[in-house]
Amino acid sequence: MTPHIDDRRRCVLFDLDGTLINTWHLYMESFRLTLEPVFGRRLTDQEILDLHPHAERRLLLRLVKETEFTSAFDRFLTHYSSLHDKLFGGPYDGVLDMLQQLHGQGYLLGLVTGKSREAWRITAARMEVQGFEQFFDVVLTDDDVQIPKPNPEGILAALDALEVEPAQAFYLGDSQLDAQAAAEAGLPFGAALWAQARPGGERFADLAERTSTTESFADPMRATECLLAWDNQHSPRSKSAKERVP
Repeated sequence: MTPHIDDRRRCVLFDLDGTLINTWHLYMESFRLTLEPVFGRRLTDQEILDLHPHAERRLLLRLVKETEFTSAFDRFLTHYSSLHDKLFGGPYDGVLDMLQQLHGQGYLLGLVTGKSREAWRITAARMEVQGFEQFFDVVLTDDDVQIPKPNPEGILAALDALEVEPAQAFYLGDSQLDAQAAAEAGLPFGAALWAQARPGGERFADLAERTSTTESFADPMRATECLLAWDNQHSPRSKSAKERVP
């Protein structure tokens, strides 16, 4: 039976790390300590980035023997939890306001992230006082998909759970993997450029500005303005690049 689709509902799906919350230093140090026994030394930031650490479970599965995975993953979660209070950067400025406004206007909100379910629970618990988790109608982690981004499986699963068509949805992320996943799922994509000071960020920002199908946002306020202006006939459109990015 085909589920009823309410074409008046609008849905915004988000990547999590680097888009809504700043976990850069937390992840880098957690990976560094977790991988030290594997490599026999502490890796530099660039060496960690060269390993393409988009999802912690999949990274460790590539680097350790299957019989060693559980202990390695437990080691990662231990470091991630113990370092969280010190290194977690919290939500980016304006993100909570963006979520509050969209939620208040009746938008369906969801997360599609490469983060493991266990790491998400650690972070969500530490953000309980801010009510962060309560904004989201669906949360899809790396545990919930067979194939990670740029495959659109996670985005499509989120839409299916919300009974929303791609034409009713928008995906906001901070990487080319996010942009490709959105395109494969048939969703318009918004590039969150407010965290692009980190290594590799400039390349993504430049690519986003050159891509006609991508909307680029310098801060959450501009993303919010664009999404709240969404009407029934058109997907979100923001201002020109010169107006968006100071």
